[in-house]
Formats: sequence, C-alpha cells, structure tokens
Amino acid sequence: PKLKLTNANLHIIPLILITQLLLMPALIAFITFIAVALLAGAAFAYPMHILLANWFELDFERVLSRSVLIIAILLFLAFFKIIGFRTWREIGYSSNKKEFWNDLIKGFGAGLLILSPVVAGLLITKTRVLDLNWDVSLSSISSLLISAFVAGLVIAILEETLFRGAMLTAIQRQSSKWFAITASSLVYALMHFLQPATHLDASTLNWSSGFIVLKSAFLPIFQPMQIIDSCIALFLAGMLLALVKIRTNKLAICIGIHMGWVFTIKVFKRVTDSNIYSEYAFLVGSYDKVIGYLAAICIAVTIVVYLKLQDRPEMSQK
Repeated sequence: PKLKLTNANLHIIPLILITQLLLMPALIAFITFIAVALLAGAAFAYPMHILLANWFELDFERVLSRSVLIIAILLFLAFFKIIGFRTWREIGYSSNKKEFWNDLIKGFGAGLLILSPVVAGLLITKTRVLDLNWDVSLSSISSLLISAFVAGLVIAILEETLFRGAMLTAIQRQSSKWFAITASSLVYALMHFLQPATHLDASTLNWSSGFIVLKSAFLPIFQPMQIIDSCIALFLAGMLLALVKIRTNKLAICIGIHMGWVFTIKVFKRVTDSNIYSEYAFLVGSYDKVIGYLAAICIAVTIVVYLKLQDRPEMSQK
C-alpha cells in the first residue's frame, strides 16, 4: 500500500531518501570514487609540489587541483571497468569519428546559442561592462579564442565523460530516469564549489597541507545562501545535458554544448569586467560573476523548449 504523508509522519521523509540512496550502489560508488580522488590528490599534492618546485613557481592550491585531476583520471580508467562498463559506446561515445565530430560541432553551436541571451542580458543591464583596457590586437584575440577553445574541449570531455557518460548511465540502470538525472546533476553542480579557501605559504608546507586546503574547499557548500544562485544554474545545466544524453545517447552533443558554455564564459569574462554597482548585479552569482539567476532562467527555458520539441510527433518519429 502507498504511504500517505501527513504532518504526523513528515519526519520519515529523510529516512525514505536515505533508504533510496542506499539502494543505489552506482550512486554510492561514484560518490566514493570522488571522495577517494580528493583524498588521494590531497595526499600526493605535497610531494608533487616539491617535485615541480625544481622547475616552476606554483601556488600549492593549483598543484593540489592538478593532483586531484590526475588521480581522478587514473582512478576512472580502473573504475570504468569496476562498475560494469565494457566499451566506451555504452556511455554514449560513437565509434564513428566523423559522426562524433559532427555532433560535437552541432552541440558547440547550441551551447553558444543557449548562453547568448545571458551575454546580451548582462551587457544590457550593465551587470558586466566592456573592459576598455584590454589589448585588442590580432595576437591577443587569437590567443584568447584558442585558449578558451582548448580549455572548453578538455573540461567538457572530462566532465561529460564522468557525469553524463558514466554516472548518469550507471545510475539509470538501477533506478528511474528522473532520479538519475537529478542525482547526477546535483553532484555535478556541487562539485563546482569545491574551491580552496585557504592559502598556504610555501615555507609552511608539509604532508598535511593538502588535507588542510581540501577541508577549506568544502566551506562554500556549507554556506548555501552564498552559492544558491549559481548552484541552481549549474543544476539546471546538468539536467539539460542529462536530458540530451538520455534522449539522443550521443555524448558528443553534450560535450559540444558544455564546450560552447565554457568557451563563451571564458571569452566573455576576459573582455568584460564585473560591475558590482549595477542594480541588476543579483543576476550573477559569486561563483564566476556570470552564472546566476539569469543563466538559470535561460537554461530553464531551453529545457522546456527542448522537451516540447522532442515531444512533437514529427520529432519522436525520427
């Protein structure tokens, strides 16, 4: 029999949610994977910093982030087989290279289109203003476009492979489509706020330094009102990408969309400055001064339009 919730038994909702989570080994496996990558990365950050210090002068926090990334990539290669995947096609990669790149380019265009109202809106409301001191030259423009393109491609491949490829697919195998979309999108959104808040001087570094900085990285998550605007936008972004992945089973499209977003944000942030005195400054969040309530609205509208178009008879027959 179905349980009817009343004021008297509302307290059991958290228990129900915890039970649901415990029945999702794939979700628990991915959370464990992320936790291990973070802890291992923190442990290896100190020796990595000592090694790199012979050639480069790098902030320890930057070395820590790279250490976590390297560990996560290496772990994922083993984790991929552990959670039951045999080929990359199972998570949405196409074996046809031409099809992959065509889908990626289409997604890239869609990503630019989705964020174009955000760019226009922030400029019109003067929430961000053009940086008149920027060196407008062929070399600086070329450098910016190339670096933004490469960064977008790398970030999109890594994050889409993990969140929309492996995580979404694995959770969906064990639960409903909407639970998989919600869970993967929430984890995806929260991961963006793991940013070190503690800066350590090079002379004070030791084996525990990585864990000290890692602990500080979780502080934004425990201050939800400071990140709620950007978190909503990132959660909706994850939902849109998850819907595209589920309905097309083409990870390349998701990579392209994500790449278009990263490209747009990096270029836009470089050629503009944040204007904290704008009466519409609430439209952007503290995360990157671009993603916030305005972006959330644009992405939400995109989700509605996408679902409407996909549900049209002529579209469902394709």
